[in-house]
Amino acid sequence: MIITAGSAAAQTFFCEVDAAKVTLRVPVPEGSSYRVWQNTNPMKVIVDLDHELPNLPVNREFKDAALKAVRASRGPGAIGTRIVMDFNYFMPEVESQLDGEWLTISVNKLYVDSSVITVAHGVRYGHMRKGIAAGPLIINFIEVRYLDPLIEIRSVLSQDQIYGRERVSSMAKRSQAIAAANGLYFAVDGRPLGLLAIDGRIISEPYANRTAIGIKPGEIVIDQVSLEGRVKLSDGQEFGVSGINRPRLADELIIYTPDYGENSRTNIYGVDLIVVDEIVVDKVTGAAVIPKNGIVVSGHGLARDFLQQVEIGDSIEVELKLNPDWLEQGFQHIIGGGPRLVKDGQVYITAGEERFQADIASGRAPRTALGVTADRRLLIVTVNGRQPGISVGMTLEELAELMIELGAVDAMNLDGGGSTTMVIRDRVLNIPSDGTERPVSNAIVIITPESRE
Repeated sequence: MIITAGSAAAQTFFCEVDAAKVTLRVPVPEGSSYRVWQNTNPMKVIVDLDHELPNLPVNREFKDAALKAVRASRGPGAIGTRIVMDFNYFMPEVESQLDGEWLTISVNKLYVDSSVITVAHGVRYGHMRKGIAAGPLIINFIEVRYLDPLIEIRSVLSQDQIYGRERVSSMAKRSQAIAAANGLYFAVDGRPLGLLAIDGRIISEPYANRTAIGIKPGEIVIDQVSLEGRVKLSDGQEFGVSGINRPRLADELIIYTPDYGENSRTNIYGVDLIVVDEIVVDKVTGAAVIPKNGIVVSGHGLARDFLQQVEIGDSIEVELKLNPDWLEQGFQHIIGGGPRLVKDGQVYITAGEERFQADIASGRAPRTALGVTADRRLLIVTVNGRQPGISVGMTLEELAELMIELGAVDAMNLDGGGSTTMVIRDRVLNIPSDGTERPVSNAIVIITPESRE
């Protein structure tokens, strides 16, 4: 966009805005003087001329993320001319250059200012302010040397149960963690939506083969994960498992573990088998008590008909297998999310095949992401968003590019929006878009020797 005050022949000024910068060109006839200065809060770039430009006053507003308006009028004491560029936020790079009788002032909209400090053994924290065409960004990131045997990385369930929510800062504190961030998506009642495993136990099943991160000492992997499950009776009959630790729907067979709570919360329109050591110890209709050392196998419709033939004392086998089989490979903690952002060092976004809705797939929002670098660092990244003039948030494509910029060869997205939270030493470092820290379903936490003290 080019805004002209008066005609070029009248030796007026020009303002041009594009995706990368704002440029102001001002005539300075031979023998004239000028001064360029600025305010920082709110940001203004001001040009004072000792000569008067034609066609004053000028007041032009801009529909631009950075530039709000350009104003020109007579200078202080009605002497000369004062031109003021009003900006919506601060940008650190302002340059001016006189070329012949034209003064050019450039304000760079694309900038990066970052710093990194060590916060604990094997853990570093980085803060970045970044300018893009859409506006400013505030980015926080954590680097963890996960090969170090003294560092523990694990997933935590809010209140140590499926239902209910808890702030990331609270989960970090009770886990004695030096740092933490929010994890996978969740329902209003706090139930995790997607794959979650803690200490080798599957807490909730994968959804739509979405991307997850697998964690074990000295190794971290990122991939799309699915679940294969079946219930097998003593006579060889089998029935597929529909889900784990969630409400039972029509014709579904659901497995309930002690992580779900005291009972299965099922209604009377199905059947619940209480199983301990692969033996059916009780058979009820609805809200079966989940044994501390066992499970409940619950069925409705076709699944109920399958389970009705089982009697107390019968043996029953439940097989649950992830694909890839991370639990068999020793990955104790698994956090789902998605979509994938980076694969083999390249942008690789799986939002379509993982069936994400438009606000996640194509919107600009606060973000949380995890990544792995070639030199075995775990990256935990949060991006502030929904705060015009402070931090506008990122699209998935921009987030993928940021993860590569930070060194990730593989990366994935987690729950974002108002859930996005980063905590270090009990302090929330990002600016939650809700205005306050949101209670969430789960978190990823980093535990170091310092945090255990």
